[in-house]
Amino acid sequence: MKPTSLKFLRHAILSTLALSVFCAAAESPPIDRDFTLDVQPSGLPEKFTFKARNLFNHADYLASDECNGRLAGSEGEAKAREYIVKRLHAIGYENVRHFMFTFTGDVKMGPNNSLTATTLGKNESSATKYELIDDFKPMPISAPGEGAGDLVFVGFGISAPEKGYDDYAGIEAKDKVVLAFRGEPEKADGTRIGGANDPHAAANVYSDLFYKAGVARDHGARALLLIDGERGKAPPKKIMPDMIRGGGRRHCGFPLIQVLPDVAEKWIDGASIAPGEKKLVESATLAELKKKISAELKPSSFAVPGLNIGFNVDIIREKATDYNLAVVLPGNDAVLKNEIVVIGAHYDHLGTGNEFSLADKADMGKIHRGADDNASGTSSVLELADALYKNRAALKRTVWIMFFGAEEMGTIGSNDFVKNPPEDFKVSNVAAMLNLDMVGRCRDNKVMVYGASTGKGFDDVLKSSDKELGLDIKTTADGFGGSDQTAFVTAGIPVLFFFTGSHPDYHKPSDTADKLDVAAQAKITGLAFNVAANLINAPERPKFVKIDAPRMSGGMNGIRLGTLPDYAYDGKGLRINGVRDASPADKAGLKAGDILIMLGGRKIENINDYMNALAQAKPNVETPLKILRDGKEMEVKVVPEQK
Repeated sequence: MKPTSLKFLRHAILSTLALSVFCAAAESPPIDRDFTLDVQPSGLPEKFTFKARNLFNHADYLASDECNGRLAGSEGEAKAREYIVKRLHAIGYENVRHFMFTFTGDVKMGPNNSLTATTLGKNESSATKYELIDDFKPMPISAPGEGAGDLVFVGFGISAPEKGYDDYAGIEAKDKVVLAFRGEPEKADGTRIGGANDPHAAANVYSDLFYKAGVARDHGARALLLIDGERGKAPPKKIMPDMIRGGGRRHCGFPLIQVLPDVAEKWIDGASIAPGEKKLVESATLAELKKKISAELKPSSFAVPGLNIGFNVDIIREKATDYNLAVVLPGNDAVLKNEIVVIGAHYDHLGTGNEFSLADKADMGKIHRGADDNASGTSSVLELADALYKNRAALKRTVWIMFFGAEEMGTIGSNDFVKNPPEDFKVSNVAAMLNLDMVGRCRDNKVMVYGASTGKGFDDVLKSSDKELGLDIKTTADGFGGSDQTAFVTAGIPVLFFFTGSHPDYHKPSDTADKLDVAAQAKITGLAFNVAANLINAPERPKFVKIDAPRMSGGMNGIRLGTLPDYAYDGKGLRINGVRDASPADKAGLKAGDILIMLGGRKIENINDYMNALAQAKPNVETPLKILRDGKEMEVKVVPEQK
């Protein structure tokens, strides 16, 4: 399960709501790993004993050193896959099906990165070649590219004329190489662009690297050089090699390079004096420039005469292969066997930490074990596979039990499966989808079930399924959220997503198996068994219900359109999987497959451009939106909403 620059946007509401419902007690009771629970759903001949010990053993292996964090496409994830297949074979499933898909798995520096500075004097010129890592480093989100251009200093690289601030005003950036600070200007009292005066507030859109790259790109620059570290942090004395680690699977469509402050200092202080001329800027050191711009919240940009920067960014984005797994229990009813109930969980996690890790710097590189996320859901689905196999002769509808890959990369596996299903899986025939993600950290007997209003009668099914279990079920209507059920609900399928809430160990190495409350998880798995049996054998499939006024995904500043991004898409623009009902995007007529290319005059070349354009949009104001539909460009009007 994910939060992201994007993950955070997709997960924020879910985590916030879950944390408000699941408040951990000061001291947790001892976990009973010997707990057992007999469950026999109505209409099934065989009861099944859910054993906490089995759930723990599955999760303990999946969270082990051998699986090494189960990063999508890695050897560790392959070990987890082998374990799942072995367990399914032991249950009795002879055919475990593998559905392959590819995605951008890793980002590496190629062998041809270079940066040079040529000083052009009246009678002679001199060139300086800089050292990779010691002096400069291509940013992971950079697009590959090479070129050269005269240097222009553009302060913080921000263009917000509507807020009374524009580092590019009066500066010709076309065909230039622009140099900027990271972060944003901030007065001593915390006042920033737009008037924010909380010194502890999170940096807004102007600090986002995709934003800065997009502004430079849209002003015609050839590359953007970034001087120093993130807001509030001292610039590094040396650019470390491991800074390339993680991120960059989606690039910003533009060359983006970080340079050591000492290098930029020499460019500004020395080369800012043209031969035979006086210094252009009185306060021309980096520290003085930053202090001046921040104190006044006024730009101090200038061209650096006589200095030409050459660059070559060599970034390699390697394709990785991953697999969704499935076993199928054919239905036994002559008519209902043509309908499908899907039960699934994702089995991947974050390896030893990537851009989605929430670990402290000291813990990066350690195994992110993902015991709750989502070894817990995987272990529950393995036990459900056993329970349903023992009752296979009594199942009316066909059941697909699935284990999805690359969920942590943006629900890539489940989206790929729904878009490219095998011949014997018709999406229109899917009656319901049950998803289990992070079901191992139950507190106070509570379990959250998302999507309770996406299928008619789901509330009654949940109540009847919980009669003998006594769980405290908290439901939400909307089935959208940061996990694999989203691909199905977007396709018009009723979904139920079982979840026990976020916690301080989320996406950290400390998410370990010993912290799983497998006794409570056994009850949740029993609940899912009852629900599944009801849906598999019900006389009629649940009618899909469109949810009005759902919680919609939003960009920074809470501006939203209600689009559902296609996280697997790596072309230019933002392709969407669909829109949320009654949202601004829905009202504007957007639909699945549309590619968004410009919002409010701001180009969209990637999902981060889209989020940044949203952040700068005005709520409740009709805004032009350009899209590509079936290869043809068209413009619609959309009215963004404020969260």
